[in-house]
Amino acid sequence: MSTRDKRPAPGQPRRSSGVALGVLGIMLLAFFAIVFMLGRPSYRHQFEEFIHHPFDPHPIGIDKRHKDTPLTDIKADAGTTTVASSTKTETEKKSSGGTAATPSPSPSPSPSPSPKAEEKKAEAKVEEKKAEEKKAEEKPKETAVAKKGEDDEDDDGKITELDTKYKPTREMVQKIAQNGYLMVTWANYHYFDFVKTWVTHVKRVGVTGYIVGAMDDHLLKEMIKLEYNCFSMKSGLTLGDFGWGSATFAKMGREKIRLISIFLKLDVNVVIADVDVLWLRNPLPYFERYPEADILTSSDNMANTVKDESLEKWPDAGAAANIGIMLFRKKSLDFVEKWIEIIEADDKVWDQNAFNDLFRRGVRSLEPPNKNLFLGYDGTLTMGILPVSIFCSGHTMYVQRLGQRLGLQPYAVHGTFQFSGTPGKRHRMREFMLYDDPPAYYDHPVGFVSFDLDGLPELLKNAGPATNGFGLDNVQGHFKLVNHELQRLRQAFAISSVITGRALVMPELWAGLDRWWAPHSGRIPGAHFDLPFVCPLDHILDLENGMARKFPEDHYGPATDFREYSFFNNSRMTPAVRDNKVVVEVCAAANKPGCSDGSKPAQLLTEGGVKKVKIAPGLDNVALAKALSDPVVKAAKVLHFTTMAGFDFPRAFKDADTGKRFTERMKLYGSIWCCVLAHPGHIHYDLLWDMPHTDKFQRVWNGTWETKTGP
Repeated sequence: MSTRDKRPAPGQPRRSSGVALGVLGIMLLAFFAIVFMLGRPSYRHQFEEFIHHPFDPHPIGIDKRHKDTPLTDIKADAGTTTVASSTKTETEKKSSGGTAATPSPSPSPSPSPSPKAEEKKAEAKVEEKKAEEKKAEEKPKETAVAKKGEDDEDDDGKITELDTKYKPTREMVQKIAQNGYLMVTWANYHYFDFVKTWVTHVKRVGVTGYIVGAMDDHLLKEMIKLEYNCFSMKSGLTLGDFGWGSATFAKMGREKIRLISIFLKLDVNVVIADVDVLWLRNPLPYFERYPEADILTSSDNMANTVKDESLEKWPDAGAAANIGIMLFRKKSLDFVEKWIEIIEADDKVWDQNAFNDLFRRGVRSLEPPNKNLFLGYDGTLTMGILPVSIFCSGHTMYVQRLGQRLGLQPYAVHGTFQFSGTPGKRHRMREFMLYDDPPAYYDHPVGFVSFDLDGLPELLKNAGPATNGFGLDNVQGHFKLVNHELQRLRQAFAISSVITGRALVMPELWAGLDRWWAPHSGRIPGAHFDLPFVCPLDHILDLENGMARKFPEDHYGPATDFREYSFFNNSRMTPAVRDNKVVVEVCAAANKPGCSDGSKPAQLLTEGGVKKVKIAPGLDNVALAKALSDPVVKAAKVLHFTTMAGFDFPRAFKDADTGKRFTERMKLYGSIWCCVLAHPGHIHYDLLWDMPHTDKFQRVWNGTWETKTGP
């Protein structure tokens, strides 16, 4: 009898191989159907629209993706020693788990422990927890009042007399509240500059009912000196930067939600706003338009569903609520307490996800409809989504400029959807002239270099999506544009930092494609705005691990001090700096009459009231320094170059070591574009793309650059 003719004996189960093969066949058919559909442009477009962005990876603004990590010597293949960071950027970390990067190899699974071993392990954990609790009870000093005068810069988390004095009370809160509203934020000393900017904006728009929570005594004392409305929320977390996604970050989020509960119990309506939220108009009259709303929240929705200041339409604006800007009225207290209960029960639950899950529970429309409000939290609370055009995310404000396009004036902007941590948030605020810098920022001991970007009109024509697809063929025009800008920036960095010792004022940079954390065909799915566009600096350059980070100058050469493109337009800029300018005209040809060849100082001219010098193109660093050595030129606060075309740094450095150090620095400044539909899908920007070099990943380029994904 053949094997297939055998039948199971009575009482034995029948084989299910036929069923299994059938299921496998159906699965294979489904797989090939999906592959076929995604290969067709129409279905690929639908796939892109289907991708849902459930959360903003950097919602709070007090994230730390960079650390002051020691630099480690790494031996290159060629036998040279390069210096590189021992940590990856957060963008690379995020990419490593998804479409945008090569997955890390997983370790082999360990053998499963036996049930008895698991029981013993669980019992041991219980005993360990009891021992820890007993130990905590035996250490009352952890909550004891510290001695007066203790050094708060070495804050050890103990409750001080100052903390007790500035504990929030009903009397304190009612005295500060403005028409029953209290606007709340919080931070530690690391974010003191953000706190000052936040309070400056709050006061400027007429909000007096605000209060700032200090997570350490150092910040508390500084705010008391400035007479800010403040209170102690001694958290014992950290005096430094919060790492996004870290345990400290998660605990910080829990502190925020407890604040909402505390102040609701003190009988005020709570407006909670992260410290990277900038208030541009007084929102309290807006909130008064919706007295029936128990909760109003900002959103990560990419597009507006209304063209005026109305609340967004639900469920059309169905993206994740962003908890960076929220209003809570007294009736929402039960919701907040449940929210706290959920996140305290599981430290792996993200506070924003928990909020979204709760408010969507039993969500339904109001009957009859009323002001785009809806019912959430099992129909017990009236809720609304703040309009994304005027309560802006980092994308609707800094990228789409949605309010401007609609003719609306934003109430607030939250520093989300950006790619360079805290330095990236700070720089975006500066680009829009919203950051509270001291007067010294608008001057420099030597001065500034600025320049005009040439060649943009032709490059912009083809910089947008070529195919509206997900492949490399869609991004070629974008990279031609950005690479051109990077080459000009490299020359400007060399002239400003190495040759003249000045700060570089960045030009407006253009991009043909948006940037995201997943594959897209030109814009974040759901967003609608024109391409190409003037993009934030963090779309192209790495600020947190490159430009804003300190590197040893003996290996990387002088640091590159820089300013935002709107720098000279800021009202804080003084005429004494802005108008003390010499234009450096770079001649079209080396032999043009009147153009300095660098053998002596260029002749200082005055044309139309503008001081000017003319220099030949292609000068090396020694000749260029000589051409700019006239005392009036050296004393000018601004040297404005008509172009950076014609320079060839680092190859034009006479000293090979100077060129090598500059090259090493430039390797660290490029960020990434993300993403095509591939594994990995991101492409690194390279400021050295047009010359032979070995990049920061030890990849050898012969001077012919191409779009390569990864590593």
